[in-house]
Amino acid sequence: MIILEVLYPEYMNLYGDNGNVKFLEKNIPNLKIIYTNLNDKPYFLNNKIDILYMGPCTESQQEEIAVILNNYKKEIKKIIKDGVFILATGNSIEYFGKYIEKANKNKIECLGLYNFYSKRIERLRYNENVIEYFKDIKVVGFKNQMSYLCGKDKQVIRNKETNKIDFLVDNNLIATYILGPVLILNPALFDYIMNKKKFKYNKLFQEDIIKAYAKRVEEFEKK
Repeated sequence: MIILEVLYPEYMNLYGDNGNVKFLEKNIPNLKIIYTNLNDKPYFLNNKIDILYMGPCTESQQEEIAVILNNYKKEIKKIIKDGVFILATGNSIEYFGKYIEKANKNKIECLGLYNFYSKRIERLRYNENVIEYFKDIKVVGFKNQMSYLCGKDKQVIRNKETNKIDFLVDNNLIATYILGPVLILNPALFDYIMNKKKFKYNKLFQEDIIKAYAKRVEEFEKK
């Protein structure tokens, strides 16, 4: 039995990124999904899990969730060290840094597990189709963000052109601003994760997904 915990799905599901969860449900046999709502204590506090998913949310919701997650700093650090596969998409990458700096310079404390912080941009939202690189894999998707990451840490991957942080990677933690859902859009990334964790998995819709991926890469590279 493989246990997947989905944190705060009533908030952290902006842009339909629960498609990542649905895709895992379709492709991993014997997958049990635990949905942890905002007023619930995380399942991972007292139980072993194999996968933790954290999706994007609005900026106001993010501030509320950051306060809650700070109660579980030690436990989150431990499951990263223990090799639980964690996928964090959109602005959920920001929880792992030191703080979020708002446009008015006020700071929201975050987990502080890595040496970076996020900085919000007032009134300006970055919205674009993107191709980024992860382990020589072209990762396609979308970005819609009002903030960016600042700082240096050996666990971050920076964009060679913009020098901005695209990925946070540590053990089996993969966090990225890329939306999508990223697992459906990127079959090579999905295969990499499944093989690294040695999960037995199906390849449903694989032919169609590979064709769609190749088409996106072609279109995005024309920009």
